Amino acid sequence: MVRTRECDFCGDDIEPGTGTMFVRVDGSTEHFCSAKCERAAEKGREPRNVGWTEAGRQAAQANQQASEAATAEASTDAATEPDTAEGASEDDHETEDESAEPADTTGDATVEAETADTASEEAADPEDDLEEETEA
Repeated sequence: MVRTRECDFCGDDIEPGTGTMFVRVDGSTEHFCSAKCERAAEKGREPRNVGWTEAGRQAAQANQQASEAATAEASTDAATEPDTAEGASEDDHETEDESAEPADTTGDATVEAETADTASEEAADPEDDLEEETEA
């Protein structure tokens, strides 16, 4: 019985009496169903990068499934975004409330008051200054 072979490039069945068998110098053989497959292999093309091959169809299907999964994930993320958008708007309102308070001017006044208190204490205790000078 005659064997049917498979094309080494595209993966199609080679009918008996058709196709080309290419024998390399090292003794390895490659079977091609058509001149189209033979030329593509000679040019160094990868079967998974060529859409009309079996490997190319599988790669395209995998890419399509991955893009559909990404689209489905994006749509579920989009469905949850309004909830997070509301949360973000609440945070924005809190930030606006904080910025509306005159916290900066109150903080500066407190620092100035503390500085004035320490200056008056230092002026009130000249003996401490004398003790520090004698210790050094």
